[in-house]
This record gives sequence, C-alpha cells and structure tokens, in this order.
Amino acid sequence: MSQAPDPVKVGRKYFEWYYRSADPRDFSVTSLPSREFAFSYFGEEGMRRHISFGGLEELVEHLRTAIPRHAFYSTAYYRDPGAKDMEEKGWLGADLVFDIDVDHVETPCKELHDKWICKSCGASGWGSVERCPRCGSEAIERHTWVCETCINVARDEVLKLVDFLEMDFGFSRHELLVTFSGHRGFHVHLESPEVRELSQDSRREIVDYVKGLGLDARFLTAKTRGGYKLRYEAPLGWYGRLARWALIKVGSEDPVLSLSEWRSIVEESVTREAAAVDEKVTIDTKRLIRLPNSLHGKTGLKVAPFSVDELENTSIIDRAKVFTEGEVAVRLEEGPKRVLDVDLGSGGVLTLPTYAALYLLLNGAKLLKFEQR
Repeated sequence: MSQAPDPVKVGRKYFEWYYRSADPRDFSVTSLPSREFAFSYFGEEGMRRHISFGGLEELVEHLRTAIPRHAFYSTAYYRDPGAKDMEEKGWLGADLVFDIDVDHVETPCKELHDKWICKSCGASGWGSVERCPRCGSEAIERHTWVCETCINVARDEVLKLVDFLEMDFGFSRHELLVTFSGHRGFHVHLESPEVRELSQDSRREIVDYVKGLGLDARFLTAKTRGGYKLRYEAPLGWYGRLARWALIKVGSEDPVLSLSEWRSIVEESVTREAAAVDEKVTIDTKRLIRLPNSLHGKTGLKVAPFSVDELENTSIIDRAKVFTEGEVAVRLEEGPKRVLDVDLGSGGVLTLPTYAALYLLLNGAKLLKFEQR
C-alpha cells in the first residue's frame, strides 16, 4: 500500500529544481538593496523577515540554497532594510500596489471546488457561504481552490483597475507591472516616483475612488426642470461611466431622471465598473508582497509577471505553470471537482499533469498516493 506523500519533502524537491535552474535575472527588482525581504521555509512555521541583500547575486544564492516555500519583498524602500526595528529602517517611500483576490468576487465555479465546514454543528457543503445554512453560525472553516474561471474573473477586475489608472489618473500602462499571485489573484505594482511618498490617507482615497465608494446621486446630479441631470458633462471619470450607463439604461447620455432613477444607475455603474481591490494592501506603506517569478508555496505556481497587453491576450495558468513535464498518479479523497485547468471528476485514482498533482498536494488535498510517472 502506498504511503501518503509528505508535502514538505515533495514540495522542497520540486522547488529546489526550479530555483537552481531558473534564470537569475528573473528575480531582479527595482532598487533591490533598498528592499526588505522575507521568507517562509518548508517544515517551518512562521516567517523570517528583516533580511536584506546587497545585490541580485546574493538574493539568488539564498533562493538556491535555502529553498523558500514563500518569498516576499517590501513595497517600501529603506535606508537600512535589514534593521530589526521598523523605526530604524529609515522609510524612503513605497510603491503603490493593489491586490485583487477572487475571494472578494462572486464566481459560479466555487461550487466545483470550494468546501465549507461549520465548526458549530458540523454541517458541510460546496460553494461559498457567509453563515451555516443549518444552524446560522458564522464559525465557518473554508477549503478553497482555484480554477481557470476564477483566475479569468480576477483578471477582468485587474483590467477595470488599469482603466482607472490610465484614464482617470493618467498613468501609462507601460508603468504598470502586473503579477499573478500564484494562487487566487493578482498584484498591480506602480513604481513611479510620483507615488512613492503618498500617505496612507492619500492611498485610501485612491482605493475609495476605484471601488466607487461614497458615490451619491444627490451630489452627482443637479435639479433641473422635470427632474435631475448629471451635474457635469464629462467623458471621463465616474461622470463618464454614469453617462454610459444612462445611455444603456434609458437611451441617452444626458437624460433628465428622478433621483431614484439616478441612484439605480449609480448602483449599476459601481457594480459593473468598480475594481474589487483589497484596501489593506494598498494603504500599507510597509507591505510585503510576493517576489515576482518566485513560487507560491501552496500551489507550486509561479508569481508570473505580465504587461497589461500580455494580460489581455495570454493564458494566465499556462504562464504560471512550472512543472509541465511528466505525469503523477494520485489517489484523491474528498477533493474538488476541478482545479486550475484540470477536471478531477469524483476523485479516486487519477493520472494528472505534474503541476496539477503538486498543486493538490501543497494546498492540502487528501492524497493517499503521489507517484511520478
């Protein structure tokens, strides 16, 4: 009888091969000596941080010898990034970074791969619930997975954000670095000097804007004969978005409507066009974010970088796959029906691409066998 695979032992073997064969230039980041780095390792709990490197060669040597399960670097720049006390690091500024996670977006595919268990009454099921449908408890344990549909939905949210950054804030898409997080979403990096010294409050205002928070029909419209119309005629910004949705809903970009009708248009516009970004990540001026081209320790997928044009025209999963050669025979119990771009059916004995088998193992699936073919 096959012995259950050890995620630590198996994962480290694959990660070691990757880091020792990858191009060192893939791990280069802007102003590397001014960044703090942090790592989690196979077989260890927690994270080791306050690490700095004098250059790319030192960083790559660490990746190849320590074989981290997770690798992070700071969005901030410091005079002394290796200082243990945050106050002693000497903050010099921070990139503007956005995080988009499919957990914050409703997708129909969650019933195929996300499982919930009520800690109060033991009820369980597939999909996404806020509270237990049997007893009403909010003490829910969740086991989440990701598939191609999830990732494409998150990509659409990134493209909404790019529209705001380009059209409303005037940044070029060539200034943006987008990375697939390696798991359930994306990070959007803006390293322009103009944003580095933005305060937390300024960053929060940007988040509120792209999420459409605080938009109120009473202040966006002006009373006129017969009702209300948009206060300003502007092709861009939220006024432009509201005008487009007015055209869709009532056939005119500058209609006179009741206040309740404008409220409905505002709600529709925010629902369809706001970007689902995580406020906590953007306002944190000392945030640690995943290192581009490192591997995600819960999936074995690469934190793959994209230009905006590539994001629109490239398969995310294909770019993020690393272990594409060979197959692995697994025995899967109580697993999801679909992960990544692979259908798993009802589980049992399966022969899977290596990247899919490793993903199941690292993300906690009940595997009774993991045999390389």
